[in-house]
Amino acid sequence: MLRKKRGVKQYDMARALGVSPSYLSKIETGAQEPTEKFKTSCAKYLKTSVDKLFNENLVEDIYPEFANGLKNKLWAVRREMGIKQYDFAKKLKVSTPFLSKVELGLLEPPEDFKTLVSKVLKMEKGDLFLASK
Repeated sequence: MLRKKRGVKQYDMARALGVSPSYLSKIETGAQEPTEKFKTSCAKYLKTSVDKLFNENLVEDIYPEFANGLKNKLWAVRREMGIKQYDFAKKLKVSTPFLSKVELGLLEPPEDFKTLVSKVLKMEKGDLFLASK
């Protein structure tokens, strides 16, 4: 999330850190646990601490600048429930990149997706997605 918010492309960051883009993708989606060396390199690259970057807290609590402007609460709710992005995308039968774009507010999801998400998370659509303007 921090990489995307700062406008850093996954490919560029992976190459700068000496890892493959697929490895970085697996780390970001929670499909693979990062090594300590990677955590340190990643934090240094993003100019933050390992503790801030790799933790279980809501991103809005650590980086308040992310609290404003999000079009949905999907990312925060998923993290709060301890659901990894990869697993959630699989359950919803969508690609991880699609889910990532929705969570970041870069893509407005269709109504049937919103309905499915609310059903899977057992929450009201209005509690997850802000009304479109």
